[in-house]
Amino acid sequence: MRSRIILTFAVVVSVAAALSADDAKKCTTPPDECARQIRSMLNGRLYLGVLVEEANGLVVKSVVPDSPAEHADMKAGDRLIAVNGHRTGEATIKDFKQILDEVGKTHRHLWMLVRRQGALKKIDVMMEPYSKAQIERIVAQHLAEAHAMTSAVPDSRP
Repeated sequence: MRSRIILTFAVVVSVAAALSADDAKKCTTPPDECARQIRSMLNGRLYLGVLVEEANGLVVKSVVPDSPAEHADMKAGDRLIAVNGHRTGEATIKDFKQILDEVGKTHRHLWMLVRRQGALKKIDVMMEPYSKAQIERIVAQHLAEAHAMTSAVPDSRP
């Protein structure tokens, strides 16, 4: 009997935790306003198209398909050694974003020195603005994940 009570309590706790985790993903801004804000924020903004993680410095976790980073031959696993003359051996993600923001304010060209499979490689890339289709995909993804809407924004792909 005691084990049943403990098991029931464990199930209730896990369901409550799962529900609260889902609530944490919910956005409290109305969906239309949220979509407007995302479009406004991304319109004309330059992007690189990489997700980096901190692992004794910065390492490329993933590269967005058809992004400036992919066109410049960046690969997941590339360890960033320097970005536009800034050493990144002990940099944080915040430092990396700050470098990208500086580049976006002055010009679009970015060069990086990366270590890939033990060898150093220089990568030149031009940051580009988000396309309208990319912005709409980001809006649709946010609405689906944070507002539980499956098709709030029509697909703008041809």
